[in-house]
Amino acid sequence: MWNSQKKNNSWIVKHLTNTFSVISINRSSLEERKITEFKGYQLLALAAYSSLLILIVSFCLIAYSPIKSILPQAELDKKKKIIELMIHIDSLERDLFIKAQYVNAITRIINGDIIDSVIPVFNKESIVYEDLTLSPSKADSTLRKEVADADLYNIPSSYKDNIGQLEDFVFYRPVDGLITSLFNPQEQHFGLDIVTETNASVKSCLDGVVLFADWSSSKGNVIIIQHVDNIVSAYMHNALLVKETNDLVKAGEVIGVVGNSGELTSGPHLHFELWQNGTPINPEDYIDF
Repeated sequence: MWNSQKKNNSWIVKHLTNTFSVISINRSSLEERKITEFKGYQLLALAAYSSLLILIVSFCLIAYSPIKSILPQAELDKKKKIIELMIHIDSLERDLFIKAQYVNAITRIINGDIIDSVIPVFNKESIVYEDLTLSPSKADSTLRKEVADADLYNIPSSYKDNIGQLEDFVFYRPVDGLITSLFNPQEQHFGLDIVTETNASVKSCLDGVVLFADWSSSKGNVIIIQHVDNIVSAYMHNALLVKETNDLVKAGEVIGVVGNSGELTSGPHLHFELWQNGTPINPEDYIDF
Protein backbone atom coordinates (compact mmCIF):
# COMPACT_ATOMS: atom_id res chain seq x y z
CA MET A 1 0.00 0.00 0.00
CA TRP A 2 2.84 2.35 0.88
CA ASN A 3 4.55 1.59 -2.41
CA SER A 4 1.31 2.28 -4.32
CA GLN A 5 0.83 5.67 -2.63
CA LYS A 6 4.46 6.56 -3.22
CA LYS A 7 4.08 5.61 -6.86
CA ASN A 8 1.00 7.85 -7.25
CA ASN A 9 2.78 10.81 -5.63
CA SER A 10 5.73 10.29 -7.92
CA TRP A 11 3.39 10.29 -10.94
CA ILE A 12 1.80 13.60 -9.85
CA VAL A 13 5.17 15.26 -9.24
CA LYS A 14 6.43 13.98 -12.58
CA HIS A 15 3.50 15.44 -14.51
CA LEU A 16 3.69 18.75 -12.65
CA THR A 17 7.38 19.15 -13.46
CA ASN A 18 7.26 17.77 -17.01
CA THR A 19 7.60 20.20 -19.86
CA PHE A 20 4.76 20.26 -22.38
CA SER A 21 5.10 21.82 -25.79
CA VAL A 22 2.56 23.18 -28.23
CA ILE A 23 3.67 22.58 -31.81
CA SER A 24 2.21 23.03 -35.28
CA ILE A 25 2.79 20.60 -38.20
CA ASN A 26 2.85 21.59 -41.83
CA ARG A 27 0.65 19.03 -43.61
CA SER A 28 2.56 19.15 -46.87
CA SER A 29 6.10 18.99 -45.53
CA LEU A 30 5.34 17.47 -42.09
CA GLU A 31 7.66 20.08 -40.65
CA GLU A 32 7.14 20.70 -36.94
CA ARG A 33 7.30 24.19 -35.45
CA LYS A 34 7.24 24.83 -31.71
CA ILE A 35 4.77 27.51 -30.66
CA THR A 36 5.27 27.53 -26.89
CA GLU A 37 6.11 25.29 -23.98
CA PHE A 38 5.14 25.19 -20.30
CA LYS A 39 5.46 23.09 -17.18
CA GLY A 40 2.60 21.02 -15.74
CA TYR A 41 2.28 23.20 -12.64
CA GLN A 42 2.03 26.28 -14.89
CA LEU A 43 -0.95 24.71 -16.67
CA LEU A 44 -2.55 23.96 -13.30
CA ALA A 45 -2.00 27.55 -12.12
CA LEU A 46 -3.45 28.90 -15.38
CA ALA A 47 -6.56 26.76 -14.92
CA ALA A 48 -6.97 28.00 -11.33
CA TYR A 49 -6.57 31.66 -12.36
CA SER A 50 -9.04 31.20 -15.22
CA SER A 51 -11.63 29.64 -12.89
CA LEU A 52 -11.21 32.49 -10.39
CA LEU A 53 -11.54 35.08 -13.16
CA ILE A 54 -14.73 33.43 -14.43
CA LEU A 55 -16.19 33.47 -10.90
CA ILE A 56 -15.37 37.18 -10.42
CA VAL A 57 -16.81 38.17 -13.80
CA SER A 58 -19.97 36.12 -13.15
CA PHE A 59 -20.45 37.74 -9.74
CA CYS A 60 -20.05 41.26 -11.16
CA LEU A 61 -22.50 40.54 -13.97
CA ILE A 62 -25.11 39.24 -11.55
CA ALA A 63 -24.62 41.89 -8.87
CA TYR A 64 -24.10 45.07 -10.92
CA SER A 65 -25.77 44.51 -14.29
CA PRO A 66 -29.39 44.22 -15.54
CA ILE A 67 -28.99 40.44 -15.48
CA LYS A 68 -29.75 40.60 -11.75
CA SER A 69 -33.30 41.81 -12.44
CA ILE A 70 -34.28 38.61 -14.27
CA LEU A 71 -33.38 36.33 -11.37
CA PRO A 72 -36.32 34.90 -9.33
CA GLN A 73 -35.00 36.29 -6.03
CA ALA A 74 -34.67 39.78 -7.51
CA GLU A 75 -38.28 39.68 -8.67
CA LEU A 76 -39.39 38.65 -5.17
CA ASP A 77 -37.39 41.48 -3.56
CA LYS A 78 -38.90 43.96 -6.02
CA LYS A 79 -42.46 42.91 -5.15
CA LYS A 80 -41.67 43.14 -1.44
CA LYS A 81 -40.26 46.66 -1.90
CA ILE A 82 -43.37 47.74 -3.84
CA ILE A 83 -45.64 46.50 -1.04
CA GLU A 84 -43.58 48.37 1.57
CA LEU A 85 -43.76 51.57 -0.49
CA MET A 86 -47.54 51.23 -0.89
CA ILE A 87 -47.95 50.85 2.88
CA HIS A 88 -45.70 53.86 3.47
CA ILE A 89 -47.63 55.98 0.95
CA ASP A 90 -50.92 55.03 2.61
CA SER A 91 -49.51 56.09 5.99
CA LEU A 92 -48.35 59.42 4.55
CA GLU A 93 -51.79 60.04 3.04
CA ARG A 94 -53.41 59.56 6.44
CA ASP A 95 -50.90 61.90 8.11
CA LEU A 96 -51.53 64.56 5.46
CA PHE A 97 -55.28 64.19 5.92
CA ILE A 98 -55.02 64.69 9.70
CA LYS A 99 -52.72 67.71 9.31
CA ALA A 100 -55.13 69.20 6.77
CA GLN A 101 -57.92 68.84 9.35
CA TYR A 102 -55.84 70.72 11.94
CA VAL A 103 -54.93 73.50 9.51
CA ASN A 104 -58.58 73.84 8.48
CA ALA A 105 -59.64 74.08 12.13
CA ILE A 106 -57.04 76.75 12.88
CA THR A 107 -58.07 78.77 9.82
CA ARG A 108 -61.73 78.63 10.80
CA ILE A 109 -61.01 79.70 14.38
CA ILE A 110 -58.79 82.60 13.27
CA ASN A 111 -61.56 83.67 10.88
CA GLY A 112 -63.99 83.75 13.79
CA ASP A 113 -65.90 80.56 13.00
CA ILE A 114 -67.08 78.42 15.91
CA ILE A 115 -66.32 74.73 15.68
CA ASP A 116 -67.33 71.93 18.00
CA SER A 117 -64.55 69.47 17.30
CA VAL A 118 -62.15 68.16 14.71
CA ILE A 119 -62.65 64.44 14.05
CA PRO A 120 -60.50 62.75 11.38
CA VAL A 121 -62.71 60.69 9.05
CA PHE A 122 -61.29 57.62 7.33
CA ASN A 123 -62.67 55.35 4.66
CA LYS A 124 -65.25 53.09 6.30
CA GLU A 125 -64.06 50.19 4.15
CA SER A 126 -60.81 50.15 6.16
CA ILE A 127 -62.70 49.35 9.38
CA VAL A 128 -62.89 45.70 10.41
CA TYR A 129 -66.32 44.95 11.86
CA GLU A 130 -65.67 41.37 12.94
CA ASP A 131 -65.64 40.53 16.65
CA LEU A 132 -66.75 44.02 17.71
CA THR A 133 -68.24 44.41 21.18
CA LEU A 134 -71.09 46.88 20.77
CA SER A 135 -72.15 47.07 24.42
CA PRO A 136 -69.95 49.64 26.24
CA SER A 137 -68.71 48.82 29.70
CA LYS A 138 -69.38 51.05 32.70
CA ALA A 139 -65.82 52.41 32.60
CA ASP A 140 -66.17 53.11 28.87
CA SER A 141 -69.44 54.99 29.40
CA THR A 142 -67.84 57.11 32.13
CA LEU A 143 -64.88 57.92 29.88
CA ARG A 144 -67.18 58.86 27.00
CA LYS A 145 -69.05 61.29 29.26
CA GLU A 146 -65.81 62.90 30.49
CA VAL A 147 -64.52 63.35 26.94
CA ALA A 148 -67.83 64.79 25.77
CA ASP A 149 -67.84 67.25 28.67
CA ALA A 150 -64.23 68.27 28.07
CA ASP A 151 -64.69 68.73 24.29
CA LEU A 152 -60.97 68.82 23.46
CA TYR A 153 -61.07 71.62 20.89
CA ASN A 154 -63.31 74.01 22.83
CA ILE A 155 -62.89 76.04 25.96
CA PRO A 156 -64.05 74.12 29.06
CA SER A 157 -67.43 75.16 30.42
CA SER A 158 -65.75 76.33 33.65
CA TYR A 159 -64.15 79.19 31.70
CA LYS A 160 -67.32 80.46 30.02
CA ASP A 161 -68.44 82.56 32.98
CA ASN A 162 -65.62 84.99 32.19
CA ILE A 163 -66.85 85.89 28.68
CA GLY A 164 -67.04 89.63 28.12
CA GLN A 165 -65.36 92.58 26.39
CA LEU A 166 -61.59 92.62 25.97
CA GLU A 167 -61.41 95.43 28.53
CA ASP A 168 -62.85 93.01 31.08
CA PHE A 169 -59.93 90.57 30.74
CA VAL A 170 -56.71 90.75 32.71
CA PHE A 171 -54.00 89.69 30.26
CA TYR A 172 -50.74 88.25 31.51
CA ARG A 173 -47.56 89.64 29.92
CA PRO A 174 -46.06 86.79 27.79
CA VAL A 175 -42.45 87.94 28.34
CA ASP A 176 -40.57 90.82 29.92
CA GLY A 177 -38.55 92.67 27.32
CA LEU A 178 -38.18 95.50 24.82
CA ILE A 179 -40.61 95.93 21.90
CA THR A 180 -38.59 96.33 18.69
CA SER A 181 -41.37 96.02 16.07
CA LEU A 182 -44.83 97.45 16.64
CA PHE A 183 -48.25 96.21 15.56
CA ASN A 184 -48.72 97.31 11.93
CA PRO A 185 -51.46 95.54 9.92
CA GLN A 186 -50.74 97.72 6.85
CA GLU A 187 -47.35 96.00 6.57
CA GLN A 188 -48.79 92.57 7.39
CA HIS A 189 -47.20 92.67 10.85
CA PHE A 190 -50.07 91.52 13.05
CA GLY A 191 -48.25 91.43 16.37
CA LEU A 192 -45.31 92.62 18.43
CA ASP A 193 -41.64 91.61 18.31
CA ILE A 194 -40.30 91.53 21.85
CA VAL A 195 -36.57 91.17 22.48
CA THR A 196 -35.65 89.58 25.78
CA GLU A 197 -33.05 87.29 27.29
CA THR A 198 -32.31 84.08 25.42
CA ASN A 199 -34.04 81.09 27.01
CA ALA A 200 -36.47 83.34 28.90
CA SER A 201 -39.81 81.72 29.70
CA VAL A 202 -42.80 82.38 27.42
CA LYS A 203 -46.12 82.46 29.30
CA SER A 204 -49.76 82.21 28.28
CA CYS A 205 -51.60 85.54 28.37
CA LEU A 206 -54.95 83.93 29.39
CA ASP A 207 -56.46 80.62 30.38
CA GLY A 208 -57.12 78.44 27.36
CA VAL A 209 -56.54 75.31 25.32
CA VAL A 210 -53.49 74.70 23.11
CA LEU A 211 -54.86 74.61 19.59
CA PHE A 212 -51.56 74.17 17.74
CA ALA A 213 -48.02 73.38 18.89
CA ASP A 214 -45.63 72.47 16.11
CA TRP A 215 -42.81 73.57 13.79
CA SER A 216 -43.18 76.06 10.93
CA SER A 217 -40.36 76.72 8.46
CA SER A 218 -40.92 80.49 8.54
CA LYS A 219 -42.07 80.99 12.15
CA GLY A 220 -40.08 78.20 13.84
CA ASN A 221 -41.63 76.62 16.92
CA VAL A 222 -45.16 78.04 17.12
CA ILE A 223 -47.82 77.62 19.79
CA ILE A 224 -51.39 78.91 19.32
CA ILE A 225 -53.86 79.02 22.21
CA GLN A 226 -57.66 79.31 21.98
CA HIS A 227 -59.21 81.42 24.76
CA VAL A 228 -62.79 82.33 25.61
CA ASP A 229 -64.81 84.81 23.56
CA ASN A 230 -63.07 83.69 20.32
CA ILE A 231 -59.74 85.14 21.47
CA VAL A 232 -56.64 83.48 20.03
CA SER A 233 -53.04 84.18 21.01
CA ALA A 234 -49.96 83.10 19.03
CA TYR A 235 -46.33 82.80 20.18
CA MET A 236 -43.64 82.33 17.50
CA HIS A 237 -39.87 81.72 17.06
CA ASN A 238 -39.61 79.72 20.30
CA ALA A 239 -36.49 77.70 21.04
CA LEU A 240 -38.72 74.90 22.32
CA LEU A 241 -42.31 74.24 23.37
CA VAL A 242 -43.32 72.70 26.70
CA LYS A 243 -47.00 72.24 25.86
CA GLU A 244 -48.73 70.05 23.30
CA THR A 245 -51.95 70.27 21.30
CA ASN A 246 -55.10 69.90 23.50
CA ASP A 247 -53.24 70.82 26.73
CA LEU A 248 -55.12 73.12 29.12
CA VAL A 249 -53.09 76.14 30.24
CA LYS A 250 -53.56 78.83 32.86
CA ALA A 251 -52.74 82.52 32.53
CA GLY A 252 -49.05 83.00 33.35
CA GLU A 253 -48.21 79.33 32.87
CA VAL A 254 -44.96 78.62 30.99
CA ILE A 255 -45.65 77.31 27.48
CA GLY A 256 -42.26 77.71 25.79
CA VAL A 257 -38.78 79.24 25.75
CA VAL A 258 -37.69 82.33 23.80
CA GLY A 259 -35.48 81.47 20.83
CA ASN A 260 -34.50 82.27 17.27
CA SER A 261 -36.17 79.47 15.30
CA GLY A 262 -37.60 79.82 11.80
CA GLU A 263 -36.51 81.67 8.67
CA LEU A 264 -38.24 85.03 9.35
CA THR A 265 -36.10 86.06 12.32
CA SER A 266 -32.89 88.01 12.80
CA GLY A 267 -32.22 87.25 16.46
CA PRO A 268 -33.68 85.80 19.65
CA HIS A 269 -37.11 87.32 20.30
CA LEU A 270 -40.80 86.51 20.72
CA HIS A 271 -43.33 87.39 18.05
CA PHE A 272 -46.65 87.70 19.89
CA GLU A 273 -50.07 88.06 18.23
CA LEU A 274 -53.57 88.53 19.63
CA TRP A 275 -56.74 87.87 17.60
CA GLN A 276 -60.49 88.02 18.22
CA ASN A 277 -63.16 86.81 15.80
CA GLY A 278 -60.56 86.54 13.04
CA THR A 279 -59.36 90.15 13.49
CA PRO A 280 -55.82 91.03 14.66
CA ILE A 281 -55.64 93.15 17.82
CA ASN A 282 -52.84 95.40 19.04
CA PRO A 283 -51.60 93.68 22.22
CA GLU A 284 -50.33 97.02 23.61
CA ASP A 285 -53.95 98.19 23.94
CA TYR A 286 -54.63 95.55 26.59
CA ILE A 287 -51.25 94.45 27.97
CA ASP A 288 -48.76 96.63 29.84
CA PHE A 289 -45.31 95.82 28.42
